[in-house]
Formats: sequence, C-alpha cells, structure tokens
Amino acid sequence: MNSLNTVRRGAAAPTQVQPGPVFHLDHLTVNFPARKGVVPSPLQNLNLKIEAGRITTILGRSGCGKSTLLRALGGFIRPEDTGGVVYRQRFLTGPTPDIVMIFQENNLFPWLTVEGNVKFGLRFRQNDKRDQAQAVRDILASVDLKGAARQYPHELSGGMKQRTAIARALITRPAVLLLDEPFSALDISLKRHMHTLIRNLQEQTGTSMVMVTHDVEEAITVGDRVLVLGGDPAQILIDEDTISPGMRDRYSEEYLELQKKVENVIY
Repeated sequence: MNSLNTVRRGAAAPTQVQPGPVFHLDHLTVNFPARKGVVPSPLQNLNLKIEAGRITTILGRSGCGKSTLLRALGGFIRPEDTGGVVYRQRFLTGPTPDIVMIFQENNLFPWLTVEGNVKFGLRFRQNDKRDQAQAVRDILASVDLKGAARQYPHELSGGMKQRTAIARALITRPAVLLLDEPFSALDISLKRHMHTLIRNLQEQTGTSMVMVTHDVEEAITVGDRVLVLGGDPAQILIDEDTISPGMRDRYSEEYLELQKKVENVIY
C-alpha cells in the first residue's frame, strides 16, 4: 500500500480552478416536510463561503446539520425560497454533474467488477471507448487498484471499496467532490492511508472537496480549512485554516492546540 503515498501522474487532468468561492451559502434555510407543516432543521439563515480548489472539512455534534448541509451543497435538498446555495454565482436548484457525492456506504454495484464500477461513472460521456478504457486504467492506478480491476465488490476490503467509489467519482472530473464520513468504518491505520490518498488526489486534480466527519484528527489532517458547526440554529463556531506544515504533523504543538480547541467545543 506504499503507492498510496504518491499519486501517479496522468490519472486525471487537473480541474481548472476558478478563483473565489465555489459555494456561497446565502441565508441557507432548510425545513423538512411533515404531516402538519414542516420540521425545521438546524440550518436557518446560515451564511458561509467555501473557497474553490481546497479541502474544507466540517465537524460538529450529531444532529447539528452537517450531513444536511452537505446534501444541500449537492443539490439534493431544496432550501427555502428565502435563501439557498450559490454555486458559481448561480443558485443551485438541483443535482448537477459538476458536483459528485460519496456517502458512508460505497454504493458499488455488486454485479460489476472494480473496473466496471469505475467505468459506470462515464456512462453519459461520449468519449471514444479506447479513451474511456485508458481513463479507467489511469484512475485505478492512481488509487492503487490496478491489480484489482477484475475483482468484484464482495472480494474487496473496506478500504478497497472506498477507493473504488472515489475512483468512480473522480473519473468524471467533477469540479466538486462531497464526502459524507467516507472513512468512518475503516481502522485507524487504513484511515490514515486514505487521508494521504485524498490529499494527493486533490493536489493532483485541483478538485474542490468538502468532507463531513466526526473525527477531529481526520478533519485537521485532511483539511485545508476546518469548520465546526453547532448550535440551533446552526452557526460556525470555529473556522481555522490548516494549510501550514505544522498541521500535517499530528504531534506538533500547533496541531494539538487546534485539536484541543475543537474537542472542547464538540465533546
């Protein structure tokens, strides 16, 4: 698994990163329909900007609205008409191929091989079949799955399944990748390998990423920016850049100071 530390060149062309925010939450309000009226979520009049070309991680206690926020960013939840999610200077009204989401469950098709699952991401592309085959080979190499191309999901470990899901998402070259606690079921050693993989893939492709997690270490290690969501209605309790070299060393004073600060808020 040493190749997880270095992503091979040629796996995917870098996404052209436009300067400025990729998302602007403009008084975002989400309510859920009920038998009588609506049930308000913690997301009420939330304002936030998320910069392009970075990994933004979101932490918070259970029920604070983290996953609801992520689904709103993906266009899967329709906000109230009084506000919403602005994506690239336009209000997001539904899902778009530019934004791809990876859930806790990898949602692989059990009847398809690793190669088939990844290729499924290209089903609506009109590329030459030879180009598609090469793209699949390249992305599998980048996530260290080239040797598992012919295997089926039931033959894979948890980490291999998640790498397959990541490859299927990135092969479409999305502008934004949303991740909802994608590594929560993995052991700590494999998690750390996946953290390195995600950071390397982001640096290579330039894809804007937003990841929700319950793991403070994961949020700081993976993210370029850490947000802590909390309260009802929800607000941003902590907003810290984590791009300094010290934030890549989990034993540094800078890292431990932020870890303590976040844990004091959410635990």
